[in-house]
Amino acid sequence: MRSFAVLAFIALVALIAGYAAQRHTVARGEVMAADLLASNKGVLTGLSCDPEIPIGVDGAQFWCDAVFTRGGTRRLHFQLARTGQIKQIGEDLHEDTGAPPAVRIDKSDPWQ
Repeated sequence: MRSFAVLAFIALVALIAGYAAQRHTVARGEVMAADLLASNKGVLTGLSCDPEIPIGVDGAQFWCDAVFTRGGTRRLHFQLARTGQIKQIGEDLHEDTGAPPAVRIDKSDPWQ
């Protein structure tokens, strides 16, 4: 009877681990926006990202609405790498409201 209880416990733990492994990690957009805003103080005055950002094995991609210090807003596309680096990979050209053209937002140091 004791051996059966041990095997049942091991099977239960394996089922719980399998279930947990299938679930995606979800980051809050407010936290990502705060990190990007803190690392780009001279460029941005405001940043609003997607509310929930699903993070998979390959990292994540998400969008943020940026307000620049020199004026204008723009919708930017970001990528979060597995190493924790966040970099801008594109922008929505249809949402251009006069933001400075050659500004790239980056947070390449994950420990910053």
